[in-house]
Amino acid sequence: RRSRASAPAVAMNLFADIWEKALEDHTPPPEPLLPALVKDDAASYVLQEKLLSLSGEDFRVKDSAGRTVMEVAGANLNLGGVVIDKLGLRDASGNQFCSVERRILAMTTCYDIYRDGELIGVIERELFGFTPVYKFEYRGGANGGEHNLKAEGSFSERKYTFKNGRGRTVARVGRNWMELFDEVDQYQVEIAAGVDAAAVLAVAVVIDEEHDEGKD
Repeated sequence: RRSRASAPAVAMNLFADIWEKALEDHTPPPEPLLPALVKDDAASYVLQEKLLSLSGEDFRVKDSAGRTVMEVAGANLNLGGVVIDKLGLRDASGNQFCSVERRILAMTTCYDIYRDGELIGVIERELFGFTPVYKFEYRGGANGGEHNLKAEGSFSERKYTFKNGRGRTVARVGRNWMELFDEVDQYQVEIAAGVDAAAVLAVAVVIDEEHDEGKD
């Protein structure tokens, strides 16, 4: 990973919708990862890597007003010589609401999402295909397949979109232009109304982790 030389500045992309296809509203899932981030209107966030990060996967999420609305705390666990990645998702008050844990035995990139010890979702890179595709799927609970998400695009360039289970574009991610002046990863995240923003942000962090390891 790159050296951390200066504290990053946060800037919102105010002109994204001029060139991009408009996002389509989504019916909110009955049991989102973080209800506070399921909005009635489209929302814009900056996913920003923290300057001082021991794991290299500590992020904060800021809204268009510059308020921190979510944080991701990364950790590397050594289990009998096997190192696994684990991410803690925290709300605006610093309370952990989910953990995202890399599955040790898997044929492809796979992270399981737990709440209070119960598996509630999975992030997985599709094993076959000419181009990479990342999927987020809810497990258990009342969330139906139309709420699942699929990310497609240019992951090496960090520019991709999310579609829901009905094939509608509901979110997009791209590098924040302020990253040109700083030494940390920053992403502009645009999310349609009704979408589980925490799910989109969790997938974005997993993609950042995998491609920082050189797996483009």
